[in-house]
Amino acid sequence: TFAYFQVFLEQSFESGRQWVGFAKTLLEKSPNGTVTSRASFILYAMVNFWYVPLQESSNHMQEIEDMNFKFGDTENAYMAQCVRYKFLFFRGERLSTFSRKLETSLPLMARFSIGSARLSALDKEMIDALTGDKSSNPYAASDGKLRNKQAILDEAQSTMDFQTIGSVYTQNFFISFWMGDYDKALEASDTAMSFPSAKMPKVALIYHILYRGIAAFHLHREGNGEKWLKEGNDMKDQMEIWVKNSEVLFENKLLLLEAEYCASMCEVILAKESYKFSIKVARDNGYVHEQGLAYECMGKYLMSVVEVQEAECCLLSAHKCYMQWGATAKANKLWKDW
Repeated sequence: TFAYFQVFLEQSFESGRQWVGFAKTLLEKSPNGTVTSRASFILYAMVNFWYVPLQESSNHMQEIEDMNFKFGDTENAYMAQCVRYKFLFFRGERLSTFSRKLETSLPLMARFSIGSARLSALDKEMIDALTGDKSSNPYAASDGKLRNKQAILDEAQSTMDFQTIGSVYTQNFFISFWMGDYDKALEASDTAMSFPSAKMPKVALIYHILYRGIAAFHLHREGNGEKWLKEGNDMKDQMEIWVKNSEVLFENKLLLLEAEYCASMCEVILAKESYKFSIKVARDNGYVHEQGLAYECMGKYLMSVVEVQEAECCLLSAHKCYMQWGATAKANKLWKDW
């Protein structure tokens, strides 16, 4: 709990790292049980992931999931599974594999942990938007408990469930961002970030800051005002704080925001260098989706400064990365637009 406090409220990540170490030591000495598994959930779902690769975080959540099933705590087991799936998604797991896992899990989640099912259904809908699977209905697996996204939002608003409201708008933001509608994305982001729950130290926050920064820099270069340059800089500054926690997780993201900043300041050479470095680091860490995103951002920028041949090469590479990730709809839209 104290480690969570240091990270969430104080933004003291070095102190948080120390308390994570203390918490791990205590948990290792504690007997396995429901209390231990729930404490482990908070530690690994909310705090420890800031300091380690996402695959390691996913492995920890798998252990917590298994422990909860062993002790008959199915609700928390499925919540751990829900978080594990988020780690896998943001790590860049192939979307077809991830989609199948969710299809298998959603009926059981709806039976034993409706909160987990609600969040996972939103995730599945986002994956369907990326892959272009229009035949899928992630809400059908809930046996009527979840009708659709609008019904989830309506119920959350009527009960003042701000965490769920924030999750719906965050999902809207992610989908709009990936589909290239930055105006709509930032509108959804503004709504999501108006709720404190959206700023809690969850893995989605990292990508919310990254995508918001990219969208803000893009709007600035499109002539929408200096406020978007400041907003992009604020997102870059936040990533500069986080990169000290784990270069594996944050370095390529910071480099991409630095490239976007240089592009916005008309520093062509520096922008190209930062884009290329971000692409390399993403590739070296196995983040094929973020490699594709960096290629796409570089390609769009080079097109805007009329370096057409290199821009087309970047956009073709982005298309290949997205296809490798399994984001067919995203790849097809990129191909059509450019």
